[in-house]
Formats: sequence, C-alpha cells, structure tokens
Amino acid sequence: MHVDLAGSSPATATAGIMLLTRARQIGYRVSVNIVGDASDITAVEGPALCYAPVLASCGVGRAMGSGATVIVPGPLTTPLIATVHPHGESGWFEVERTGHGAHAAAKEYVALSQDPRPRAREVGRRIRHAMKHLGLSRDAAVLDTLFGADVAPLTRIAVGLRAGRALSGQPSQPVTRFLMGDVERDPLPHVCGPEQQAFALTGDLQWILDGLSPTIRDEIETAFDDLRALSTDGEYTYLIYHLLELVSQLIQLPSRSILPPLGAAEDSVATGLKSAMIAEGTGDANRALSDTFTFLGGRYIEHSDHAVSVGAPPDTTSRVALWEWFCKEVRIGRNCADSLWPDLIDPPS
Repeated sequence: MHVDLAGSSPATATAGIMLLTRARQIGYRVSVNIVGDASDITAVEGPALCYAPVLASCGVGRAMGSGATVIVPGPLTTPLIATVHPHGESGWFEVERTGHGAHAAAKEYVALSQDPRPRAREVGRRIRHAMKHLGLSRDAAVLDTLFGADVAPLTRIAVGLRAGRALSGQPSQPVTRFLMGDVERDPLPHVCGPEQQAFALTGDLQWILDGLSPTIRDEIETAFDDLRALSTDGEYTYLIYHLLELVSQLIQLPSRSILPPLGAAEDSVATGLKSAMIAEGTGDANRALSDTFTFLGGRYIEHSDHAVSVGAPPDTTSRVALWEWFCKEVRIGRNCADSLWPDLIDPPS
C-alpha cells in the first residue's frame, strides 16, 4: 500500500511519520510520498521552548528523559520564545537569554543595577536578595517568565517560581507564609495601561500592604517607596506595577495555602527553561521533521494524481506566528494520519 500527501510541509511530514511508524510497529509495508521539494520547506527556527507531545514523538527538539518537552536551539543573541500552552498553538512570549530582559518590567529590573544613583542600586540589591531568599535565580529571564507567561495569574506566578527555582537549583521557600489571608479587594489587572501606570506611581498601596504579614511588610513598603521616589521620569513604572500586580494576586490566598498545581505543559516548560537558556545552534524544527520523515523511508516526489491534501501554508513570516502555524499543522498532520490509517491497514473491498 502507498499514500501520497500534498500540502504544508509540517502537516504532510507529521502524517507521513505517523503512518510509517505505525506500519513498522506491526511489520506492515507502506510507502508514503510527499508532493514537493524537500529543499523548499519553510524554516521554523529556534530558539524555542514548548510542550508538544506529537512534535516530540517525531524526534524534534527532544532530549533523552525530557518527555514531551521540545527545545529547539538557536543563536544565544536571539531571544528565546516559549509557551506554556499545550502543543504550542498559542500563548508564546519572549525570554531574553543575554541577561537584558525582554519584558518591560524585566528590563527595568536590569536597569536598577546600572543606575548611577546608589539608592537605585541598593533597591536592586534588595530585590535580588528577596529572589534569592525564595530560592529563585536572579536572572532577568525569571521575570520574563513571571510576567510574560500567558496563563491565569496565580498559575503564572507558580510557573515563574518553578522556573526560577529550576534555574537556581536552590531550596525553595513558600511565598504564602508571608500572607495575612484576609484581603477583600480584587487584584490588579495584568495589563499595564495609562491608568495602571498612574496607580503604580501615585496610587494608594495600603490595601496591598495590609495583605502582607508584619514579617516583610516594612521591607516591601520601603522598597516601593524607594522605587517611586526614583521614578521621577517614570523609569521604573512597569517594574513597580507588575510587582504590585503580583503581590495583589498573592494576597488573595489564605495564609500558608498552596499555589495552583502546574499542568504537564506548564511544569515541562518551567523546568525546561534552564536547558533552553543555553541551547545554542542553528535549529530548524521544520527541517528536523522532514529529516525524520526521510529517515523512516519517506520520499519527496514531483507530482501525484491522487494525493491527499493536508494543511495550509503560513500567512505570515513573523517568528511567533510561524511557530503557532507550525505547531497547529503538526496536529493537523497527526489527525490526518489517524483518519488515513484504517483505510491503509484494512482497505475497503
């Protein structure tokens, strides 16, 4: 039996890999061809990090013992893009690997240590000391994840803490032991618009500080007062606001409670960040998929009168959009293989 496939490169290659792999498992002979030129596939370059079981099962970006975590290497000067959404179809955000920060608040965190004013550098030291006390790495990548991951607020905090502790390798401290657990106001929104920026610099913080235990309240209040005083031209507005937003989310929890448990995708990406931060090379996920297909015996042909059409080409060339398209097409290819397999193994008479 044989089948010819036509369409997008990731969808056809994934479908071909799935069909060839299943046939080998039961000793069944099947020929799979893709209509097109193997040298003309769309490049989907790293560095990138996601949780994608189908992609990992096809041998793309998978390391021994890493499960369905996919890490595609790339130049160290290129920001890592990551997502904690399952299968990588949405929710991508940037993580800077050179220590400069990608998120606006992370950039301001870095700027604190370079500020010529001693008071600013002292505030930066206090923030880094607090991160160390919680068992977190002081790398700006932690804040990129903490503020950038596209999930529910408390889950985002749990992802950031998990990633920071994975990067540092240090023992962790539960953050909820510093909470009073009796706040009745809603937390701040995640988006930092003009109204939120004004609140960061001049808003009343009493209700947020009241949610913290006396153990750390004074230190937190002093740090925010200092940051506000230093932001004469709004230099640290985003850092102030996103730290306030983080605290406003945490104080909604009861004292000594636990953060939401992470799902497979969230935990996989958080723990995989350490390896992804140093994954250097010229990775191309789409080329790796094609190489796996040809390794299993698949071929590229110029023409077929009876090709099965699967997938569609990308409609944009931006890096994040290409990865979203690629991951969606991989899933489409898997579904195509599922629908074709019964007719291959038991063709209608």
